[in-house]
Amino acid sequence: MDLSSLLRPRSIAVVGASPRTFVGRVALDNCRALGFGGVLTPVNGRYDEIAGLRAVSAVAELPAPPDVVVVQVATERVLGVVEESVAAGARNFVIPGGGFTDSGAAAKRLEAGLAPLAAQHGIRVVGPNCMGVVDLVTGAAPYVGTVPEHVRRGRVAVLAQSGAVVEAVVNSGGRVPISTAVSTGSESATGMAEYLRFFAGDPATGAVIALVEGFTDPTGFLAAARRLAEAGKQLAVCVVGRTETSRAGVAAHSGKLAAPYRVATAALRQAGAVIAEDLDELLTFGEILGTGRRPGGRRVHIVTNSGGEGNLLADLAEDAGLELPPMSTSAAAALCERWPDFHVANPLDPWGVDDYPEVYPDALRAAAHEPGDVLVVSIDQQAWCGQYEKRLGRDLAGYLADAAAETGRMPVFLSPASQDPDPALADLCRARRVPLLRGARPALTALGRLAAAAPDPLAVPGPARRHHRLAEGTPLTEEVALDVLSSYGVRVPKRIPADTPEEAADAAREIGGTAVVKAVAPGLLHKSDLGLVQVGLTGPDAVREAGAAILAKAGPGATLLVMEQVGGTLDVLLGYARDPQFGPTLLIGLGGVWAEELDDVAVHVGPLDREAALRLLARSTVGRMLTRARGGALPADGVIDTLLALAELGSAHPEITTIDVNPLIIGQAGSWAVDAAIETVPKR
Repeated sequence: MDLSSLLRPRSIAVVGASPRTFVGRVALDNCRALGFGGVLTPVNGRYDEIAGLRAVSAVAELPAPPDVVVVQVATERVLGVVEESVAAGARNFVIPGGGFTDSGAAAKRLEAGLAPLAAQHGIRVVGPNCMGVVDLVTGAAPYVGTVPEHVRRGRVAVLAQSGAVVEAVVNSGGRVPISTAVSTGSESATGMAEYLRFFAGDPATGAVIALVEGFTDPTGFLAAARRLAEAGKQLAVCVVGRTETSRAGVAAHSGKLAAPYRVATAALRQAGAVIAEDLDELLTFGEILGTGRRPGGRRVHIVTNSGGEGNLLADLAEDAGLELPPMSTSAAAALCERWPDFHVANPLDPWGVDDYPEVYPDALRAAAHEPGDVLVVSIDQQAWCGQYEKRLGRDLAGYLADAAAETGRMPVFLSPASQDPDPALADLCRARRVPLLRGARPALTALGRLAAAAPDPLAVPGPARRHHRLAEGTPLTEEVALDVLSSYGVRVPKRIPADTPEEAADAAREIGGTAVVKAVAPGLLHKSDLGLVQVGLTGPDAVREAGAAILAKAGPGATLLVMEQVGGTLDVLLGYARDPQFGPTLLIGLGGVWAEELDDVAVHVGPLDREAALRLLARSTVGRMLTRARGGALPADGVIDTLLALAELGSAHPEITTIDVNPLIIGQAGSWAVDAAIETVPKR
């Protein structure tokens, strides 16, 4: 779908334009204020002229179909206007909200009616229930909010379903230099995936920031995100819905921990996007990307004017995954030769060593020539500073830009407190393409995430084998789940099912050593929470007694499973969940009875091969713990093999909704899956 005529129009008709109301004339005023050079026509049969422009009574009266029709009429009239305009040859529409198309039965009828029109005639619709579009490439602004004078032209596209979020960026004092901002609204006919595809090929756009409340086309969104990455354009996304921690009716850990927000953000990271946790972070990404710069790595040198703030920044940099390399002995020696009392470190605080025009240029030049990727000046700068402090900020910004230009380092000016800076400092930084960032945590977090951003290669899994016991509809007890996983190459302890305490005692004799006894029944999960597991049992008598107690507590229909007790260093949760929007999802986290309370998992979305499994393990807490275990690194092969088994099993059996292995016990001798559960779609 080509959106060029929708987002970069040459002619706009505003149906419902009026000289009497703000909403009725604001789109006309915006277009003229931005210097729109195309044809602009108000459509209202009650007036011959509106805002100095000749009006017509219907779109059909125009000599040629307009590129965009803005429909600003009561909700019950919108669909009729769209149908009349389609008959007149129009194909692009902006349907704002602002009390007209927000909710109610008429709004639902409108949304339902737009879809068949889009399918039949190929129309494109911004909205309904949106603010519209601000295109600073052409000056077109079919937008129902005021476009302020300080909006700044640039190469960052802005997308949000929420009109208020687009307003926040447009009204941010030029912090983000915009190519085109789109309030997508309800996305009844045109969704974010289409907009992203347009911006991927748009020469006027170099990056995209977006806030997403829901995905109308998740597969298309991810494909478009990858297309942006392939075009060298960074996507930054804030996804709404982080507080939803479980789904109704889901019993398995994997289903609870693979919450929609977690799955969506994992999928986006795999596609090369960076994630903003809130609007402040999203604006910070926009400010950085608007300069056309991005960090080439994680190594950062910080020059400040405060030892206390320097220490705070060091803490936050570590949280953000950034590295602060120490200054070299040669750099320290050169600075100390001139200033013997200079304490040379990273962060570097030259304040008070000498007059700042003497020491800061040399300090910044020394830091810039150290091996690294980003050079930061950190000093509080507010619009309400005194004139001396404002001049200090401007001078340090100039020294920073000069030092970075000598070495090719990315320069960043950071005001640790989130305040509006001196406009003159902002102008200087923009002229020198220096990101001017507010707030230490958002700034350093954004730099860390941009340094790490890259799309994962698409996984290419092998053929998936169906398992006969699942295909036959065998009741999915733990014993069956372990049997299935064993056939896929997962290592499990010796185990023998038993119907009675006597059979359990016989099983203990056969297994030998220390045993575990569990209750088994279809749908029975979290057995330890219910007191249906006993461990550390030595000898048949102990197993018999434990089996009798467990059966009495479990009730009718339960049987027993006697297992060899294995030991290890680390309990891990491995899981599979089929997300209703994004599909197959694998996760790895800290396991055992505290899995949900710990809530520490890494997620992979989509098909899995060995390389993808290794990447998933590497970015998880479990992966770090395996490499740092006391007594030497723990083997990871069992983790990788189990992840691949879960992926293959889920692929072969689309009826599976979740698979849990909790825990996979990992020790120096290897890994054992000691508890497993498989859930499927209930049969009707």
